[in-house]
Amino acid sequence: MPIYRCDNGKYRIGDGECMYESEATAERAYVAYLAQENDEKAMTYNDYPESASNNAKRALKWKEENGSDCGTPVGWTRANQLANREKLSRDTIARMASFKRHQQWKDVPYSEGCGGLMWDAWGGTSGIEWAIRKLDQIDNKSNKKSMIYNYKSFELEVKDVDTKNGVVAGYFSAFGMVDSDGDIIMPGSFKRSIQDWGVEGKQRIKHLLNHNPSQPLGKLTVLKEDGYGLYYESKIGTHQLGKDFIKMVESGLIGEHSIGFKTLREQKGADANEIYDVMLFEGSSLTAWGANENTPLIGMKGMKNIEKIQDQIKAFEKFIRDSDVTDETIDLCLIKVKQLAQTVEQMQTSSTLAAEAPLQQKDDSKEFEQSLISIINKF
Repeated sequence: MPIYRCDNGKYRIGDGECMYESEATAERAYVAYLAQENDEKAMTYNDYPESASNNAKRALKWKEENGSDCGTPVGWTRANQLANREKLSRDTIARMASFKRHQQWKDVPYSEGCGGLMWDAWGGTSGIEWAIRKLDQIDNKSNKKSMIYNYKSFELEVKDVDTKNGVVAGYFSAFGMVDSDGDIIMPGSFKRSIQDWGVEGKQRIKHLLNHNPSQPLGKLTVLKEDGYGLYYESKIGTHQLGKDFIKMVESGLIGEHSIGFKTLREQKGADANEIYDVMLFEGSSLTAWGANENTPLIGMKGMKNIEKIQDQIKAFEKFIRDSDVTDETIDLCLIKVKQLAQTVEQMQTSSTLAAEAPLQQKDDSKEFEQSLISIINKF
């Protein structure tokens, strides 16, 4: 987070108050803030209901006695944790809470499908409802006065990747595109931030995953404006998150980038609000696609794109099954699959679309819809 000198001679962190006597004091305060935040993330909990443990034990016992190819290693790891009443981290609790997206299949008998079995493996209703409440409790407790800034996302893929050396290149932002907020970022907007805080400056602009300060992907080695937008090159770290990220890039699954920034100068243009100067804090590669499994994807307007969606589903299914990435990465991929499935459903229920689509094509899409459901049920 950048540190600035105020008009009164004191210093502030990001968009915070001008309260620090020196830049060194402000830097120490920010380091302490991050350390406290990390300590809170490191806390673990096992006050989940006994019934959640019993649900997991029941699922494990059925799998042992009857055999099953349901679920993933992630799901069965969670079942063992709950059955043994192990302490769970905040991130694990968050993944339990997000499993509520599969609630519609919770009543499927064990012998008839994966829905009910995997629901209980993740703690069943009592365990998942506890996770939702616990997550809210943890986050509310740790909620501090934040240094809030804005986000803008762009459908910009990674342009190049050197897997041997762990280097990726692409664009965090593009010029001349009117976004959903009615803003357009103009050339020169990042010039001051790059000069002060970029690779040639104090190197405080970060490359993150999904705007999460606790999930740095790598170190920026190039950050500059060109005729298209804000270009970057980043040396990805050798930590597990970095390895997962490289695998997703190799599989062609990273299709969005975003920036975290504060607008410093803007003016109303003829067609959009024009942004001329920003305080750039970080650039993010996005894997969460809004991190909301209930938000269908935009930009797929016609049934002619059904093959494109099918190719994406297959790519994510292959990645989920074949890759040895972490729980978090698998969960993000499942969110994408859910969004794609909802997009298909919306396309099929469109009255205009139904009138335009040939009968045989509708039959094919119905078959594909069933395959989507089977993929999601599997997890």
